[in-house]
Amino acid sequence: MTATEDVKVDLGTRPLIIASNRGPVTFSQRDNGSFDARKGSGGVVTAVSAIAREHCPIWIAAAMTEGDRHRAAVAQEADEKLIEFGSPAEFRLRFVVPSPDAYHQYYNIISNPLLWFLQHYLWDTPRSPDITAEIWDAWRNGYVHVNQLFADEIVAAADAAGGEPLIMLQDYHLYLCAGFVRKQRPDAHLQQFVHIPWPDPDYWRLLPSEIRRAICEGMLGNDIVGFQTPEHGRSFMYTCQAYVPDAVVDYDGSSVRWQDRRIEVRTYPISIDAAEVRRLAYSKEARSHDRYLPNHWNEFTVLRVDRAEPSKNIVRGFHAFDRFLEAHREFQGRVNFVAITVPSRMDVVEYQDYLDDVSAVVGRINAKYANVETGWQPIHLIMGENYPRALAAMKWYDVLLVNSIIDGMNLVAKEGALLNERNGVLILSEGAGAVSQLGEHAIIIGPTDVEGTADALHRALTMPLDERRRRAEGLRRSVEADDVTDWFENQVADMLKYGRNQDGSEGDPEEEEPLPANVVSLTGTDRVSTAGA
Repeated sequence: MTATEDVKVDLGTRPLIIASNRGPVTFSQRDNGSFDARKGSGGVVTAVSAIAREHCPIWIAAAMTEGDRHRAAVAQEADEKLIEFGSPAEFRLRFVVPSPDAYHQYYNIISNPLLWFLQHYLWDTPRSPDITAEIWDAWRNGYVHVNQLFADEIVAAADAAGGEPLIMLQDYHLYLCAGFVRKQRPDAHLQQFVHIPWPDPDYWRLLPSEIRRAICEGMLGNDIVGFQTPEHGRSFMYTCQAYVPDAVVDYDGSSVRWQDRRIEVRTYPISIDAAEVRRLAYSKEARSHDRYLPNHWNEFTVLRVDRAEPSKNIVRGFHAFDRFLEAHREFQGRVNFVAITVPSRMDVVEYQDYLDDVSAVVGRINAKYANVETGWQPIHLIMGENYPRALAAMKWYDVLLVNSIIDGMNLVAKEGALLNERNGVLILSEGAGAVSQLGEHAIIIGPTDVEGTADALHRALTMPLDERRRRAEGLRRSVEADDVTDWFENQVADMLKYGRNQDGSEGDPEEEEPLPANVVSLTGTDRVSTAGA
């Protein structure tokens, strides 16, 4: 399930269409009616920007802000089919504009928290989730509806663009979209990349059979489905085997056959744009934080940088630090734990509650250890979204703690490894996708092992300098050898390679052969029963 390596792709004249919940720019409207557009800094935007100069992709995204909605309305009134961004144009935008209620149901009830919590194994299953009438209404009138709106906009954009566009869907917000597009354009070239983990089939039983089957069948509308790690791809195939009637799963061939089509399952581990991250870390804006960030440092500094949400396991990280200070009193007064956290999805009650938990545990630990005479307190909590500040802080840690419960990848680990100037040690959860690339040079921990994490903190802070240097150099080399543009171009190359194999019109046609022993067909009595699930 590995992707093509170091491929430079040539799309020729073929249009490229990207669809994601969040667009590459956010609009705000001035008092005079004109608009400001702020470009995003996410991995997808960064990757696409590298090829945008030549291909100027069409980007389909939800209108998330009032500014986006007003800009979409102005475009509609002016019969402006695509909104151009940049001079010369980097992207051409087309907004999906659901009603606020439909968007709330699609995003704040189904996508987050229902799917996000499920795919990160976060549900307290004896108590939640409860699939209530509200959930069913949000599914049918929110998630299904908005996915159909995305599909309609994609088809309209593809028709207007002409030729045979490559359509690339992003993440868990759009699981039904490929199936809807496929019904309207059976010959469409579709690929979807899932940025987050994919759990095993048994955990999907938390969702009713109608929902989980619709998700799998929607995903099988693609030609290629991509994941961060081989394990996530294999879990997807297991799930299709369990819940999609008549699916044929070839594990060695990393594919699923369904409705006379072959769907490839591939791995594309995402990375960072090393040059751009370095530029931002040493920019004027980032350097402005050097005036006050040292006030948070100590003889030893432990750092974490996270969104304040449950999968990042922030509370357990603080409990481990508490245990470390308790077991190694010689470090009291000499070590600071600096936690840069970004409040996330504050419309979702579970995220509000978790942020309260984070604040409460910080208060208790600081009250337990604070030294009134010296003014020392062990944990410094810095709240707010400021990417340059986070990059500036990464240059100075002695230990970077990444103890997420499970992550698709975790780019903080890669950014820290690239930028750190103190031979800092990376403590990395075995649940993070980055462990497959960085694990050799990191200290690996179990995400629930509080005592083990406390021991890892002590090991990292007492590690000999030559070992710290060796590990830090290994981490940096690993990150520098990877590139986010390769991540994107490998996906495009595979789309051009596989195309529509099911009808032999493009790519390498597949001949039907007897099923080998490792291939599972779910037909007749061989089908996995979902009764009572």
